[in-house]
Amino acid sequence: MTTEAAPAPPDDPDDLGAALDRLLADADIWRSRALISAAELDLFTALGRHGPAPAATLAQAIGCDAPALARLLAALDEMGYVARHGDAYVNRPVAAAFLDRAGPYHIGSWLRLHGADWAAWGELTTILRTGQPPRTGSLFDDPGRLAVLLHAAHERAMLFHVPGAVAAIDPARSRRLIDVGGGAGSYALGLCAANPALDAVLFDLPAAIAVARDTLAGDPAAARIAFLPGDFHHDPLGGPYDLALISNVLHGEPPEAAAALIGRVAAALEPGGRIAIRDNFLDDDGTSSAGGALFALVLMVETRAGRPYRAGEVAAMLCAAGCATIDRPAPAVMIGTLPA
Repeated sequence: MTTEAAPAPPDDPDDLGAALDRLLADADIWRSRALISAAELDLFTALGRHGPAPAATLAQAIGCDAPALARLLAALDEMGYVARHGDAYVNRPVAAAFLDRAGPYHIGSWLRLHGADWAAWGELTTILRTGQPPRTGSLFDDPGRLAVLLHAAHERAMLFHVPGAVAAIDPARSRRLIDVGGGAGSYALGLCAANPALDAVLFDLPAAIAVARDTLAGDPAAARIAFLPGDFHHDPLGGPYDLALISNVLHGEPPEAAAALIGRVAAALEPGGRIAIRDNFLDDDGTSSAGGALFALVLMVETRAGRPYRAGEVAAMLCAAGCATIDRPAPAVMIGTLPA
């Protein structure tokens, strides 16, 4: 005999209205594309340099058609990112802070990343119907898209993620770090800044190393970061190290490659060394309140075989690589320690 759950009560009209607002906001392509194009044109940076300025002046500065740009500026005024004074426009505070390259918290590269991936996301329905990888290929195989990704990830990391990751990893007792697939070098920089006695090796593909050299130039802590170009699937990692970081790398790899990478990194550590893995882990039921399930869609569109991992899967990989203890000091950080 089976029993059925009682039907759910009807939605409160107010709640249904809020749900519709959320649905329409989630499906709004107009607003996102306007912002992306403005970022691709560096319009907000031009406004910071020349504003208040009319559309004609800004069009000349960034190489646009003046009447067309006037429509975009009017839309951005309506959206709350620029303000109009007579026939001139100026950045509002949110744009000055986050979208002007000279602003204190520039994150415009994240919008440019969405622009670089616009064509790939147009394939989502086809990917869902066929189960085949995107025809646009993996962004990791495209140096242009990869550079945009790394700049965007660096800006987000420095604003939101590096301090928490550094606190969770606690590099105070470490002396030699390898940042495997270290991208723009955000986390290596943060760890070295937190421990003046720490030297680091940033290991990544040559295209990523070029971005890291650019983003880290001039920072005093970067003087203790060496660059080692290579492919972590097969090139020597050097060593020995007492701390390894694998940040936002595993989710780009299929399971066998992810486990093999952790094993190769463990082999480059000295006894008692630690492997810190930072990623968007799924809970063991395959969900995540931090957006991991939605991120799985991102990986399906933008990579050939990437996927998010359950925390238990990563812990098992660390155990298989020889780690004696495993800790999770933060939701996005897991640390395995080798026997001393």
